[in-house]
Amino acid sequence: MIRGHIPLTSTLACLVIALSGWPEASSMPILMDRYAEHPLSVEKHRSQCVICHVHEDGSGALTAFGKKYDRENFELTPELVRDYGNLFHSGDALEPVSARAEVAGTAVPVPGNEPFDARRYYREECRECHGKYGDGDPFQGVPAWSTQKWLEERRGQTEELLDIILDGKDKMIGHAGKITEAEARELLEGVLTIAHKYAS
Repeated sequence: MIRGHIPLTSTLACLVIALSGWPEASSMPILMDRYAEHPLSVEKHRSQCVICHVHEDGSGALTAFGKKYDRENFELTPELVRDYGNLFHSGDALEPVSARAEVAGTAVPVPGNEPFDARRYYREECRECHGKYGDGDPFQGVPAWSTQKWLEERRGQTEELLDIILDGKDKMIGHAGKITEAEARELLEGVLTIAHKYAS
């Protein structure tokens, strides 16, 4: 060993120790400020880190909105505002396409809009927090609903569960404005199917 030089192994060990004390990736306040300052942002969500992150403290993985916000280079584009009617107040021009079709009373898909797919919606919008098999994250307040206990307690509470999907509860942000009530019912049926299939 050359005098005055720290061995490489010691240097690496110090680096590992230093990095192990770092918290996992967390929210960037400036990005929340951009949302809060947007003229169409929903006031009650303006300080909620869970619009972008799965954990209430702004840590952990990104939600579906957070991922899309990231892909848009952290710009709240008109498309992002339109697609997330639950996070933004939107005029007639920005209503979800599925909602406009429902109001029009037509089953003909609007050009550029795909029919609602509950499985895909769950995969893209719900799985990050609720898990692939409904195992949730009880330590973060996300209930595990693929259990016999949950099924026994929630059996027959369809309307309450539908309200939670649409309007949210606690830190969960509702999906009203992003999906219609009929689509929410279809999503709930999918959730219950997962619960029955994987309940332990």
